[in-house]
Amino acid sequence: MAFGLVQLLDEVIFRLQQKKHLGPVTSGWERRVGIITEDTKCRWQLMFTREGTLHQEWKDEDQADLVLQGKERSIQMLFAGDEMIYTMAKQQVKMVGTCRDQLKLDAILRLTCK
Repeated sequence: MAFGLVQLLDEVIFRLQQKKHLGPVTSGWERRVGIITEDTKCRWQLMFTREGTLHQEWKDEDQADLVLQGKERSIQMLFAGDEMIYTMAKQQVKMVGTCRDQLKLDAILRLTCK
């Protein structure tokens, strides 16, 4: 099932690149968002950098600024690109990090919905 999450992360990055007006939202926000699926024990990170946004497997030595943790299905729903599903999934996923980072990621995911 991790393959499905990888595809969704690719889609989020693609949608973010397509919406040029979101440049100011991500500009200067260089963060690592760690993603942990509780049931399948997968660990990914979504990285926002000056060069752009990318994802990769999250290794133990990497430090995350914001951590999302939940069942894989809930995490997938979070990144699916549907605002109604996102709102429901957000209640099932635990977010640990600063309030600013949580709000910023929330804005990015909402604004990149299809």
